[in-house]
This record gives sequence, C-alpha cells and structure tokens, in this order.
Amino acid sequence: MERMTLIDRPSARRSVDALTAIGFGVLASAPEPGLFMALLTGIAAIAIGLWSRGPRAGLGGLAVLVVVSMARATWLDGHWLYVAEELPPALMRAGVPWLIGLAVRQYIVLGRRADRERELRQVQRLAELKERATADRLALAQSLHDDLGHSLSLVALNLGRLEIDPALPESARTSLLHARNDLAHAVERLGDSVSDLRSGAPVLPMGAASVDALLARARAAGARITVQGLPEPRRLQDFGGEQVTRVLQEAIRNASRHAPGTPIDITAVDAGAELRLKIENALGETPADAHTAGTGLSALESELRAHGGELAAEKTDSAFVLSAALPARRQEQSTHDDRAVEATRDVDESSTGRTKLRQRLILASTAAIVVVGLAAVEALTVVQNHRALLSAGAFSSISVGDARAETERILPGHELPASRGENRPDDCHDYAVTANTFDDAAGDVYRICFAQDEVSSTEYIAGGQR
Repeated sequence: MERMTLIDRPSARRSVDALTAIGFGVLASAPEPGLFMALLTGIAAIAIGLWSRGPRAGLGGLAVLVVVSMARATWLDGHWLYVAEELPPALMRAGVPWLIGLAVRQYIVLGRRADRERELRQVQRLAELKERATADRLALAQSLHDDLGHSLSLVALNLGRLEIDPALPESARTSLLHARNDLAHAVERLGDSVSDLRSGAPVLPMGAASVDALLARARAAGARITVQGLPEPRRLQDFGGEQVTRVLQEAIRNASRHAPGTPIDITAVDAGAELRLKIENALGETPADAHTAGTGLSALESELRAHGGELAAEKTDSAFVLSAALPARRQEQSTHDDRAVEATRDVDESSTGRTKLRQRLILASTAAIVVVGLAAVEALTVVQNHRALLSAGAFSSISVGDARAETERILPGHELPASRGENRPDDCHDYAVTANTFDDAAGDVYRICFAQDEVSSTEYIAGGQR
C-alpha cells in the first residue's frame, strides 16, 4: 500500500497540473471578455505564477489558449485568420499577469537560495578560519615550548648558581631570589599557555585586576613607578583590561631594559569614549646588549589598531614617551560588526549577481516567446494579405455591369474573410489593398459585389469602416 501511494503521488500531481493548465487556457480564451472576466483571468494567472508548479501549468495553459483560439476561429468563426485578431490580446491578458506572478516567485526563491548560499559560505569560512587558527596555535605552542621554554630554563639555572655564590652580599642574593621567583611565575604561566594552546582551550587574558599585580611586581623588582588617574579595575574592563595591562607591561619592560633605575610616570585620563595612557621615563645609559628590533611595540600597535585604538612612541632629548588610546568596548563591538559585514560582502555581491542574471534570463526568455508569437501572427496576416492582394490598376479596370466570368479572371484566387461582427452583403468579396503592414492603407479593402452574374458595385472601404 505504501509503494502504491508513492507511485500514485506523481500521477496525481501530473493530473492536477493538466487540469490547471486546461482550466487556465479555457478561461483565458474567452472571446471579448468583460471587466469581470479580465480580472478573473489576471488573478488566476498571478496565482498560477506564484504556485510552485506554476511554470509547467502556465505554459500548458498558454498552449491550450492557442489551440482553443485557433479551433474557435477555424470552426466557429469560419476562418483561421480570426486568430490574429483575438490571440495577441488574449496572450496579453493571461501571459503578462502569469509572468508577473512567476517573476515574484522567482525573486522570492532566488532570495532564499542566496541566503542559504551565504550561510553556507559563512560556515565554510568559519571552518577554514578555525582550522587555520588551530594550526597557528599548534605552531605557537611548539615554538614556545622549544625556544622560549629552553631559554627561560637556562636563565633560571644561572640565577640559581648566582644565588648560592658566597661572594655576593645579602642584598644581591635577595634581589636574585625575587628575580628567580618572578621567572618561576613566568615559566608557570608559559606552561599553562602552552597546554591551553595545544588542547585548543581559550587562553584567558590577564584581566584588569592584573594591572595592580603588574605594578606590585615591578615595584618589588626595584622599579620606581608613579601612577595618576588610573581608573578602578571595574572601569578598566570597559576599555579591555587585558589591553591596558599589555600597554603598561610593554612600557615598563622597555623602560627597565633601556633605562634601568629611572623613574616611570604613568598618567591615565578617562575621556568616557576612550582611555588615554601616557607612560614617560627619563633616558638612561642603555647597555650594549639591550638594543632590540622593536617588534614588541610594533605588535602592540597592530593589536590596538585592530580594536580601534592607537599607539605612539616618541623619544625626546631627555625622555621616552609612550602614548596609547583605547576605545570603549562598544566601539570594539562596532569594529567587529564592520569586519563581519566586510567578510560577507563578497558573498552578498556574488549571490546578488546570480539573482540578477537569472532574472534577466527569465525576462529575455519571456520577451523572446512574446516576440516570436507576435511575429508568427504577423507573418500569417501578411501571407493572407498577399494571397488576397488586388492591385489598384486591376481594381480600376473593374466597372459596374462587367461580366462575372471576366471579372473573376482579374481577381485573386483568395479573398479576405469577414471581420468579427461584420455584416457583409451577400455575394460581396473583399480583397487586400496592400500586404505591407506599415503602409497607411494597411487594413483597407476593395469590395466587389455581384448580382445576376454581373458586377453590381465596386467600393474602396477603409479598415475602420468594415
């Protein structure tokens, strides 16, 4: 029973499509419909165009319309040429609303498809970024473990040797003890970071509260630091506490390396939308091995700019000044939103381009069908006019009273059928004045009437008077 249902379902759909096409074609082929019938045809055409199987049912209905119009013109009206009069307006009444409904449905379908493609592309891009980030994390973890971990271990070993040297005074041993403790803390943090990088767990930032710990450790190591205007830890979170810590850490490290023992002045200004930091230290006598490539400041500047902030370093005759501006988190979120918009812009443009291309194809196909149909009707009309064409000279040679047999030798072998609703007199025959559609005389006829085997009248009739 279940298999039978699966087999009958497509048959039922085809039957529904066929019945819909037949009903649509018969409704649209009504001759000279009134306002109600025209509106009903338009509504039905739009509804079929919006239907999921509208293209097949609509095309079938238009085919039924053509067949019914030709059959009625040939069998009921008496001549197939009547199809040229009623088919174009019938196609306009039914075809244009159907195409409008079809275009609306295609627009909706293509929009949904573009949304699905955009979501798929976003998922693929996130997967690629995640894979790339994983590879970077593993490479960074390996580098930290092999290079930096080994170097710090050697430094700790040397500090341990110096600490037990009996030649050093007690104050130097105390300083070495603090230095070795700081180094042990750094190695511990490095180990945790390497483990997090390898496992894929998020590496937690130092946080805003670590600013106080950073200043305390620096002062315990002998740095002379003064702080003015630094907001409380909760307020620092609004500007990204880890970024504030990074700026202060880099400034204190540079000052301790290039000008050890000199005072370090830290000034902070909370401007509401941003936090401005200024770290200044007097220039000292830099050791020969303390020169660096400046990659720390460069990396910090790139990080701040990526979050909408700024970093500037200036060296005067007597001091080194590091200035930073950190925006509030809402601006940072706006920056992330701009990045997301920029990341999906190429996908939107691609989907929009494909949608416009398909719409143009639909319009071009529709225009081609309409043009071909009208051209076919026009061609049939021209052929009929050529077959019933009577020259002006031949018409002027026919006079009332001429014998019918002699006159029929001059007349063409075919005549024009009567127009719809025309009351043509008995034994009168119409012939085309011209076969050129663009001629001013197009539609005009020569009428020859007979009575008792003689020409009873000849008349030139304009097309609008038939």
